[in-house]
Order: sequence, then structure tokens, then C-alpha cells
Amino acid sequence: MNKRIFQSLTALSLLITSSLSYAEGILIKSEPKNNAALTNFDGNIKLWFSGNVSGRSPSLVVVDNKGNRVDNSDSRLVLGERHRLTATTKPLTPGAYAVRYRVITEDGLIVSGVSKFSVTDRPVSTEVNP
Repeated sequence: MNKRIFQSLTALSLLITSSLSYAEGILIKSEPKNNAALTNFDGNIKLWFSGNVSGRSPSLVVVDNKGNRVDNSDSRLVLGERHRLTATTKPLTPGAYAVRYRVITEDGLIVSGVSKFSVTDRPVSTEVNP
């Protein structure tokens, strides 16, 4: 019976360990946050990834709602405890924008996605109408 419990625990630990390894290189934070509505946008895009991100071919592109590129083509990957991919944009007019990103993990896996935000010319109301 003890042997069966040991084998089950060993199998479970291997499963957990393999699941955690696939969590490497994922997006853990973004500025601006996904679906944020901003009145004061400073032109800086920052994405933080969990470890295991490689310096090979990182990409960050910002486009408007018509698909026009609005970033300054200056994306940069800063490697560290939490890898950060950054870029700057031209001054943005009110409207919807999308941040497309792509990084490669040290294992060769491609991690990509889209984060959206909007720039508005008036403050977003948090007031609730009855």
C-alpha cells in the first residue's frame, strides 16, 4: 500500500512540475492594463513576463483601430528577474488601440497575444446612476 501511495505522489509531483514549466514566459502584467480607458497616456508601453524569456526576436507593435502602426519601432527587451518588453508611441488621439506582442522562451516556445486599451479625451465616470 505504501508503495502505491509513493508512486501516486511521484506521478503527481511530475505532473505539477511539468505544468509549471509551461507557465514560463507568460505575460504577467501590462501598462496600460488590458481594456484600460486612459485620459492621460504618457506614450510608454510596458509588458512584464515570467522568467524563461529569450532575447531572440522579441516584438511589440501598437496599432490604432484602423490597423495603422503608432509605435516608434523602438521595442526593447530588458532581461532580469521579470523580463520587461517596452516601447513608446507617437502622441495618441482619442480612440482604441491594440498592443501586439511576441516573445520566444528559452525552450523555443512562441508566446504571443494582444492587449487593448483606449485613449479618451474625457474622464471615465465611475458614478453609478440609480
